[in-house]
Amino acid sequence: MIATATLVAVLATQGTASDTPQEPGVGPAPPVEVDRLRARERELLERIAILETELRAERARSLARQEEWLAFTRLLQGFEIPALPDPPEFLAEALIAPRDPAAEALERTENARRIRGAQVAGSLRTLLKAEGVRGFDLLEVGLLHQHEGRAWTGPVIARLLDERGRMVGMLKAERLRLEVSRSSRSVTVILEDGYESRAGLRRAFEGGAAVPTELGVANRIGGGRRRVYLGAVDPEPWIEALPELVDPVLLARGSDDGMWDLDDLRVQLVRLLHEAAQAGDPRWRLVGLGGVRGNELRDVQFAELDPVTGRAQRRAFADSVRIRLRPSGGVELLLEGGTVRRGTRVAPFLGGKYRIVLPRARADDWRDAALPGIAPPPLRPAMPPAGEPTGQPEQKATQPRIQRAAPAEDSKEIIKEPASSVR
Repeated sequence: MIATATLVAVLATQGTASDTPQEPGVGPAPPVEVDRLRARERELLERIAILETELRAERARSLARQEEWLAFTRLLQGFEIPALPDPPEFLAEALIAPRDPAAEALERTENARRIRGAQVAGSLRTLLKAEGVRGFDLLEVGLLHQHEGRAWTGPVIARLLDERGRMVGMLKAERLRLEVSRSSRSVTVILEDGYESRAGLRRAFEGGAAVPTELGVANRIGGGRRRVYLGAVDPEPWIEALPELVDPVLLARGSDDGMWDLDDLRVQLVRLLHEAAQAGDPRWRLVGLGGVRGNELRDVQFAELDPVTGRAQRRAFADSVRIRLRPSGGVELLLEGGTVRRGTRVAPFLGGKYRIVLPRARADDWRDAALPGIAPPPLRPAMPPAGEPTGQPEQKATQPRIQRAAPAEDSKEIIKEPASSVR
């Protein structure tokens, strides 16, 4: 009805307009155009009539359905339904859909990860404040992850602060992990795949770059690494509070498996290093050796001596050392997890590793010495592992001079070398 009224009004308007005088310069419409408009009018009127018929039929069907529903409800009201008792408990329990055990186990695991993530965040904040780190404040550290024996937490978000504690920027990283060294008493916080933002400008970590993304989206800054080195700290609280982020080898206090005679091993290493120095290699000296586990020397300290004065000009502290014979000749000592000290300057190993290369050392002499990593250990332990009782009264063994110079495991002192050169 509304469409009909609208069309009639339009046609009336057109008719009235046609009766009005034409504007100057405008002639009457041609007959062909008038016939087309009249045909269009008839088509629209027929369409309106069809739509009105369909509307009336739909209204009639809707009214019939309503009357049918009312009649059905009146019929149901005529029946008397007795009160039913409550269903038994076993039936109520049976109606509850059982949960998937795998989903429940996954939910428990995720809850444990979230709880542990909150604990890790609190421990990191406490330890950083205890060591006097005021440059950044951790806001989020994410959840713990592990892949191929390597553990980290992330993503990490932190505020960058100035000397007065005012916020000057933000820092974001996908991963955070630790490098802890007992031998050098140091901790390094490593942030990977991230950037820092200051005054609206984002700067990627060292080695990072902008990564192209989808069309129309700003490039994402990824990759790179930033190291926060903490020297002269006690690593034990870090190892105890954050064992997931620490090298599993450090979790075991014992640094010796008892398969090697440490006294003889120290004498052999001192002799071989001295012979390499006589052949023209840098003059390195073994200062401390905590023990041997597997193919690695543990808790080791080396000193590079000045060839003229015999004084230590550089020191290397490492949690583990591997001895390798180079295919091209010579010997290589691979140090992991430690620091290099030159005077009062201390720097952690780049990438967690440091190499001492002795190109003029005789590989045959090192092979004949039957050192860890080159030869298998003796069939029987030379001494019981550290910390295990022997069942016999202790005897004060005569230690070589180099052992007396070795620092204690928890000592912060740097052993001073004598002025005389190694003989």
